[in-house]
Amino acid sequence: MKSIGYDKPLFVQPFDHRGSFTKKFFGLAGGPQIDASTDDRTPIAAAKMLIYRGLLRAIDMGVPKETVGILVDAEFGSQVLLDAKAKGISVSTCVEKSGQPVFDFEYGSRWQDHLRFIGPEIVKCLVRYHTADDPAINREQATRLKALSDYIHGGNDHYLMFELLVPATTEEELAMGARYDKEIRPQRMIEAIRQLQDFGVEPDIWKIEGLETREQAEAVAAATRTGDHRGSVGNILLGRGSDAEQVHKWLAVAAPVPGYIGFAVGRTNFAEPLKGWIADPSTEARAIEAIATNYKACVDVWQQA
Repeated sequence: MKSIGYDKPLFVQPFDHRGSFTKKFFGLAGGPQIDASTDDRTPIAAAKMLIYRGLLRAIDMGVPKETVGILVDAEFGSQVLLDAKAKGISVSTCVEKSGQPVFDFEYGSRWQDHLRFIGPEIVKCLVRYHTADDPAINREQATRLKALSDYIHGGNDHYLMFELLVPATTEEELAMGARYDKEIRPQRMIEAIRQLQDFGVEPDIWKIEGLETREQAEAVAAATRTGDHRGSVGNILLGRGSDAEQVHKWLAVAAPVPGYIGFAVGRTNFAEPLKGWIADPSTEARAIEAIATNYKACVDVWQQA
């Protein structure tokens, strides 16, 4: 079986949010409207470019460029994708339709054409998956995800990044509240990972929710690296939009554990500076500096841990 994986350091700034981004930052609950008199996409694209400029500033501040990654959508971030590729920065783009409870492709049957056109190093999919969900829905998702995995590993020049979200599903889990995240979710993640692997879904990178203890981090990493062909699979921690203190705790837990190669922390780093810039464009330089500082702080926590 073909060996898979991605075992280089990877510190990703994700800003591929679409529906949630336009709603939270621009109040466009239905998405941007395009007509002859207005183009709501322009300020959204400018916001994405501002976040990217913060990342470039972090490189100037000393973050090694070879460890830096961007994750951005083609809809609002096409110029970012082009510039990052030209600068030799690792480029990831998303393939899932935004805001859907069941994974489906953003470009329908044309998703392969889209990836050939964009040419990202890494293809990312976001999936909500719990083994206790409706088996028919799980199978529907897994079938689409296997098609994506087979395409990635079928001679195409991409890596597969799999963002796994495992929300509480059963009545017992829902009743646990915050305890579910801290105590139960890590095991549910492992169960989901194994079920997807058994179906033939083979990510090179698992993008997973933060873990509270080293033991949890070790168990999840062991699940992602089960089998000889998965020995180089990488894991990165996502921020979930949490505050910096909580995110830094998660990073410090995972960083020393074999199998963890970095993070994908987005809103934690850019949300407040971006809001300030949208309210007052004269704060542009300050916003870029704040995004860079927040991102670099995550890198520093990781490297120190």
